[in-house]
Amino acid sequence: MQLLDELFGLNGTTALVTGAGSGLGRVIAEGYAQVGARVVCADLLPDRVDEVVTAIRANGGQAEACVLDVWDEAAVAQLAKDMGGQPLDVLVNFAGVATPPTMTHELSTADWQRGVGISLTGTFFMTRALLPNLRANGGSIINVASILGLGGYYPDFPASSADYAASKAGVIGFTRQVAVEYAAEKVRANVIAPGWHGGTRLGDGRRKERTKEEEERFYTEMNRRIPMKRRGDASEILGLALYLASPASAYLTGQVITQDGGWTAC
Repeated sequence: MQLLDELFGLNGTTALVTGAGSGLGRVIAEGYAQVGARVVCADLLPDRVDEVVTAIRANGGQAEACVLDVWDEAAVAQLAKDMGGQPLDVLVNFAGVATPPTMTHELSTADWQRGVGISLTGTFFMTRALLPNLRANGGSIINVASILGLGGYYPDFPASSADYAASKAGVIGFTRQVAVEYAAEKVRANVIAPGWHGGTRLGDGRRKERTKEEEERFYTEMNRRIPMKRRGDASEILGLALYLASPASAYLTGQVITQDGGWTAC
């Protein structure tokens, strides 16, 4: 147990998780709290923030609520100002959005701007604003992309959109640049690129946007494409997020770790 605590424990650390109000972001926030981190839970919706903070505290963890729109540059700057010079050990940029799946010739400018703005520009705003806090003691930045940022996907019906693919590819390039710029200061930056997981837009989040026929075709396609023949579980993303936040990954930076059941191996 001592070795596990030394490698993977987060006692005495502070972590900020965006998108913490639901889905995989919430799973990560609650998981960090369980291993000793004080977690700042940031989300756009106040009710969701309050719910996750209440749950963490009820389990004996430490959590603070932060209602935040990551695409609002002034709001992000105010968050950094409120934190002052307080060291930040872990920043998880999980907040994102996926517009309704559509082909590029039908993609509106508004959907493009929203998709890229929240997922990519929001990640930039958060990282830029909080780098002084991360540089204080050396910290870990964990950005969330997608396997759809590594390659196109079109199973003969719209299942994603170009704004989503572009934003996630951009997150990957941005993360690698940050990694090399701040490596000497012991600030690490890595990417988690999930495939089909419960709680992601590739899976459950798009269900309302598909017809019944498309839903059946979607599941058939997923089972065909994924060698493990199943979707990922939220707890499996948590394990990876714990690793990247912990001392166990101290020599890992600038990497993109896919967790996709073998999708990108094909």
